[in-house]
Amino acid sequence: MNCWLITVGEPLPMVDPGNPRLLRTGTLARRLSERGNSVLWWTSTFDHYRKVHRAEADQSFAWEGGKIRMLHSVGYKRNVSLRRFIEHAGVARKFAEQAPAEDRPDIILASLPTVELAREAVRFGQQHGVPVLLDLRDLWPDLLIDVAPPRLRWLSRWLFRGMLADTHRAMAAADGLVGISEGYLAWGLQYAGRSRRHPDAMIPLGYVAPSASQTSGETDRRMLALGIDPNGVLCWYVGSFGRQYDLDPVLGAARAFQAAGRNNVQFVISGDGERGSRWRAEAQDLRNVVFTGWIGADEINWLRTHAAIGLQPYVAGAPQGLANKLFEYLSAGIPVVSSLAGENQALITDHNCGLTYRAGDAIDCARCIRQLLDVPGMRKRMGDNGKRLFDQKYDGRAVFETLVEHLETVACRHVQLNP
Repeated sequence: MNCWLITVGEPLPMVDPGNPRLLRTGTLARRLSERGNSVLWWTSTFDHYRKVHRAEADQSFAWEGGKIRMLHSVGYKRNVSLRRFIEHAGVARKFAEQAPAEDRPDIILASLPTVELAREAVRFGQQHGVPVLLDLRDLWPDLLIDVAPPRLRWLSRWLFRGMLADTHRAMAAADGLVGISEGYLAWGLQYAGRSRRHPDAMIPLGYVAPSASQTSGETDRRMLALGIDPNGVLCWYVGSFGRQYDLDPVLGAARAFQAAGRNNVQFVISGDGERGSRWRAEAQDLRNVVFTGWIGADEINWLRTHAAIGLQPYVAGAPQGLANKLFEYLSAGIPVVSSLAGENQALITDHNCGLTYRAGDAIDCARCIRQLLDVPGMRKRMGDNGKRLFDQKYDGRAVFETLVEHLETVACRHVQLNP
């Protein structure tokens, strides 16, 4: 099977610095290739996390997961900006120009976002008789509407009316929708204006847990050099510093622990983004907070094995469903302290694998952390519950096997129906 994957915004092997952690598309590409399939991953030269270009022109290269085609556009400095929309439009235009010259795929899986690439993928599929599935990763462009003040959301809807219309057309014309949660799939079907059918599926993000052997003495030394105490009680966040995240309650909790003299508790914050400078400034007087910046797979694995609590600090009303970092924490038996409502909160509550605090409330965040640390047996019990749930439902090895099989089934069925 010849499969095209269309996703921007993920770490790329061989070009990104260090040992980048592969996310959904990278891991899927590798698994597809392992099963003997041909894979072409369309993406951008622009690194969404570091806000830099990987190359100054279009570029292609091969790796163990197949072939990667990077398309160059303008880049951007802020996640919500005009240049980001120009970047997305430029990449989509180049895909539309270059795709017909490639060997025709048997199936396309295109991520949403971006709307622009999803639209062009569906258009290509219709023109060339190729089934296209949309992988619903974010509630985009609804996120753009929601960041506006409630009184101005009518204006946001008017400003983004073209993107909203493109989203509706892409959803409706796609051969199937893949939601990373039931809520995301329902959202996509509502946009498509139809009920669920065979090619539609809920396939969660999942997480492929690395083996313990991937850590090394050199990783230990790097983490110690950052100021992390491997013998301390580590409360860890890993992710971007975008508008949907709120580290203020975490820093407030760290301040409360420092004031109480609980010097064995350390807050480790991994990642970066547009709000990073402000949060670093707020934490200047906090001896128990360490900002690691972006880290690679080895460092992430080290923190997975040393962390006591995993943090999910979102703003009030954040639309994420079941976030990737949730599975990362659960895979290591780390209980979660989260402010994310909806499906994420329901999973944590139903399976007793963490606690949810009120978004924006530092006192409540500190209370949840204290409860996990101070109630005898609670942290281990919740960690064990989360690990058991992960092994049963969200282990990436099974999740990606399901996704690969789904793509192969849809491609084969398309051939049977269109001989």
